[in-house]
Amino acid sequence: MQSIIKSAAGRGMPLDPRDGAYLVLTSGDVSVQEFCRAVCGFHYFTFPTVVGAIVPYAWVGYSGTQCPGMCAYPFAWPTYSGKPPPGGSSGGGNNLMKPPNGDAGMDGMISVIAHELAEMSSNPLVNAWYAGDDPMNPTEIADLCLGIYGTGAGGGYVGQVMKDTWGDGYNVNGVKGRKFLVQWVWNPSRRRCFGPNAMD
Repeated sequence: MQSIIKSAAGRGMPLDPRDGAYLVLTSGDVSVQEFCRAVCGFHYFTFPTVVGAIVPYAWVGYSGTQCPGMCAYPFAWPTYSGKPPPGGSSGGGNNLMKPPNGDAGMDGMISVIAHELAEMSSNPLVNAWYAGDDPMNPTEIADLCLGIYGTGAGGGYVGQVMKDTWGDGYNVNGVKGRKFLVQWVWNPSRRRCFGPNAMD
């Protein structure tokens, strides 16, 4: 990722160590180490010896063709579960919830982007958030809320989310009528996961 950022900076993209951040997105035909096996995205920071400055960055991959059940949940059923999707399928293959923009991989990617941006902004140097007393076990604000998209979530249930006229689940309204489903993040003031559609 750092070589991609270095190349972009060399072609005129600004490299702002004070207020800047990079978001690297990869298409479905790009393989990234650990993608689909352990991660759907990650964030880190550039090394001055490689890029020329310390700048936070995040990477997110498109999972629609490689691992929708891993990185596009709740729009695709995790095949590794060994169980059929709950409630069967209704014209959407193994989809649990119809993606609000019609592409399980892209809608899943949007949720992972929100996840990584929240963590990158609250922990840009990957040294700020830890759960428990073990500093070798970092758990960041989005990691604490994996799979939680609405009130009452847990145990594979995404929680109460809004539905549009086609039955697509969402919890965030975008520009020009677009809708998105993004994972909640840890709210330290409330001491729990919290999101835009919280009902309590």
